[in-house]
Amino acid sequence: HELAEVLAGVRKADAGKILLAGRDITHSASLDRWRMGVGYVPAERGEVGSIGDFSLVDNVTMNYYFDDRYVRGGLIDQARMRRLTEQLIAEYSVVTPNPDVKAKNLSGGNLQKLILARVMSRNPRLLIVNLPTQGLDVGATEFVRTKLMEAKKAGAGILLVSEDLEEVLALSDRVAPMYEGEFMGIIPGAQAEREVVGGMMAGLRIEDVQP
Repeated sequence: HELAEVLAGVRKADAGKILLAGRDITHSASLDRWRMGVGYVPAERGEVGSIGDFSLVDNVTMNYYFDDRYVRGGLIDQARMRRLTEQLIAEYSVVTPNPDVKAKNLSGGNLQKLILARVMSRNPRLLIVNLPTQGLDVGATEFVRTKLMEAKKAGAGILLVSEDLEEVLALSDRVAPMYEGEFMGIIPGAQAEREVVGGMMAGLRIEDVQP
């Protein structure tokens, strides 16, 4: 969780550097990172990823309030934001009677779809997704995974943080198991066997589990 937050700019780094395409963004604000093409889907969809008492339109606005295409004279173009929200609701199959519904009234799966739609609609060059399918039913889980693969095929770099080993092995080009906050090594996805990854998750380094 801490790694995802540091990379997204919502937690300060204690040490080290974060480079995006060779540019040092270690001390850049989260808004600056969004403008540079970093997207972030947090694990806590209700507590961090959305504002429950705000409408779906207002929740989508959180990733657009700084965009000149949707702001005129310092004021948000509400009609245009509503059209965008309606488009995203349709494209991501969010079940809701209308975009004026409060975010807290959506099911977990539909809220996650909305958050993913809001972030991915900006076509991020780097997409950080933390536990994107946690607590979702089978249908919503498959939908989220499909959208992530579509983003990858469209050219986005995706950092998937997941506790679901099956998900990691199914979606990843490279797997980097962590133990107590430290990477135990990086394995090409095609070579990431369950036993090897499991051993690294338990604290063994890659040289200890691979011949």
